[in-house]
Amino acid sequence: MSVDRTRAEEVIQQLLIQLEELREAIRVVQTRSLALSSELQEIRIAYDTLGEIQKLSQQDVFASLDRNGYVFVKAKLLSVDEAIVRLGKEYYISLPIDKAKNVLMEYEKELTEELRETETELRKLTELYNQIQKKIQEYVAMLQKSSISEKRS
Repeated sequence: MSVDRTRAEEVIQQLLIQLEELREAIRVVQTRSLALSSELQEIRIAYDTLGEIQKLSQQDVFASLDRNGYVFVKAKLLSVDEAIVRLGKEYYISLPIDKAKNVLMEYEKELTEELRETETELRKLTELYNQIQKKIQEYVAMLQKSSISEKRS
């Protein structure tokens, strides 16, 4: 009986190690998911802002100096029919607002797909985590049952 007990304890230790690795993987994927969600929100805000600039054709605007809107400055737009859009890491281009909005829509599609894939990966990792946790509980219950049987003998 002690050989089975030793083997069960070894299996539990291995499963606990896997559980810890999964916990870290889940944390990493959750962080990525939050970053993608935040980036999507920024793109949607930029898209909506471009639409407002286009609709109102107003050159005087308030511009936030930070992402959370803690500080604004008054600014005068040089052009209300163009925007400078990032095409890559360090590449920017001046485009008519409609084309700039199209670029933003493409970014949004790409990020939405990446977020979907990330959420699918997160679900799979969480399911695996739950399965391993259940296995650990089964082994612990088995060990407890065996301890009770040994005490009675």
